[in-house]
Amino acid sequence: SVTTPGEGVFTYDEGTVVDLVAGANDGYRFVEWTGDVGTITDVYAVETDITMNDNYSITAGFVAIYDLTTSSTTGGNVTTPGEGVFVYDIGTLVNLVATPSTGYRFVNWTGDVGTIADVYAAETTITMNGNYFITANFVKQYDLITSSTDGGFVTEPGEDTFTYDEGTVVDLIAGA
Repeated sequence: SVTTPGEGVFTYDEGTVVDLVAGANDGYRFVEWTGDVGTITDVYAVETDITMNDNYSITAGFVAIYDLTTSSTTGGNVTTPGEGVFVYDIGTLVNLVATPSTGYRFVNWTGDVGTIADVYAAETTITMNGNYFITANFVKQYDLITSSTDGGFVTEPGEDTFTYDEGTVVDLIAGA
């Protein structure tokens, strides 16, 4: 709302400089003054003034804001926008980047994921239409190196270095 001079119709002498102050409710932020703004000192300032040289009708504009709370499991972190609480205007498209530590891989995003473009992509976006809590999930990975001696070979999974998520059960088959 307009806290100074208030909301309504006010009469001033020509040339009077009138203070304007807008107050945002919880969950909103001031954006700009609109309407007959030609003599407003700064239309983007929550506290400004207007010089009265005519009849003017002005409006204080506000936009809804929402919190994005990001966190991660062991094995990596949210590098964009970072980890913690970030405030965005309604409808903002926010870039999300999850970066795994060495020996880990990104699995998915969990939590309030309804507006995440791709929950399985380490680099994706979220559209801010509410307060969201999201988590980047990672899993530890291990290498399995398989080889054989003369007289046989490893048929499953083969002879090489293979990387598996922690807890994966791997079938091993040797052929003579």
